[in-house]
Amino acid sequence: MIKMSIKFGSSIYKRPRWSRPHGLLSILLLASVAVTGLLAGARAQPQGSTQKISRADQLPWGVRRMHQALTRAVRSGNIEHMREVLEMNELMPLVNGQFISDPVGHWKAQSRDNTGHEFLALLSELLELPPVKIKTNRQELYIWPYFAHMPLHKLTDSEIVRLYRLAPAAKTALMLKKNLYSHARIAIGADGTWHSYDGPDISSFEKPPQKP
Repeated sequence: MIKMSIKFGSSIYKRPRWSRPHGLLSILLLASVAVTGLLAGARAQPQGSTQKISRADQLPWGVRRMHQALTRAVRSGNIEHMREVLEMNELMPLVNGQFISDPVGHWKAQSRDNTGHEFLALLSELLELPPVKIKTNRQELYIWPYFAHMPLHKLTDSEIVRLYRLAPAAKTALMLKKNLYSHARIAIGADGTWHSYDGPDISSFEKPPQKP
């Protein structure tokens, strides 16, 4: 009998592959619910410790490997290369808290030119920033960008410029006013599993001025 493994944090839960199609779907839905619960702390201010990671060698090997794979896909300029990164996971990463069977197709559909270039541009800015490690009694996650878990009023002028590069100007000004980051972020587990991408609908981004 063929078996499949689903990772929840550091533990591995093994169960037989269901012979019926709805059995596999049930497993995916259960896994999505479990991961959603674990990632709730990644979107809220964690109750445990936080640490800004300033050097690549401070990342666990698996996290560094996933970050490098994402960076290579982004630099290729072809969003189809993201499929190779997604195949490194046992499950698709959650997209805005939801299980999507084809994230690449989803991101292409969001782009105004249907190529996914806008998503890759956003991801490029995201991955060039340092991450923050959040650690609680339930999980250890690495979140890009570190802005996600720090008071924005403590940013230096140069950091504010980086924030403006990452998000539309109007949204950046609002985040600074509220002292809270609410833009795109990526969560990678300590074992290198890409758990989630949370971000705005790219089609809602500020559009360039129209020609008269």
